[in-house]
Amino acid sequence: MATQTSIANQKPDIEQIISVITKPMIGEICHQVIFSYGDELRLDFGEMSAYTHPKLAHLRKGSWQFGTRATPWVFKQDDRILTSSLPVDIDGEIDDSEIDTVKKFLQQLENKELIDFVISAHNISLTLIFEDDYQLILQPDLPDDSGLAYWELFMPTEQILTVGPGLFWECKSSH
Repeated sequence: MATQTSIANQKPDIEQIISVITKPMIGEICHQVIFSYGDELRLDFGEMSAYTHPKLAHLRKGSWQFGTRATPWVFKQDDRILTSSLPVDIDGEIDDSEIDTVKKFLQQLENKELIDFVISAHNISLTLIFEDDYQLILQPDLPDDSGLAYWELFMPTEQILTVGPGLFWECKSSH
């Protein structure tokens, strides 16, 4: 059974719901930070395992997989910005050296414990707080009409939590 709702009309609020859904993730270790599909950031938490598809068996994934989709983000430690999402090139091309530079900063999250997962209902911003005061802050562009979700969380329960576009969220089976 899928759950989908408008954040503006829901009770209890999105902050409470997301807190309940993500509570089992708190305390998990971020084992892998990668970019998929160009600038889409993915963080793998929890137990790492090989993909079941034979062509992907050499790759590993976490029991929790968090993906940013095409949402702008900022990576901070304390109050200092370390890096932010990659600029969008008019040609749609992202320079490999840019990805490598940003990835080096983000790899500081690897082997760090997730301390909190905080969403703000009024603008759907999300802050992932890690040990050593690292913060990954997603800042969705609410007027964006691309139709893409702002972020997704694949859970070990074989469910997927999707937030966006707009003020919508959905939690459903990943099958």
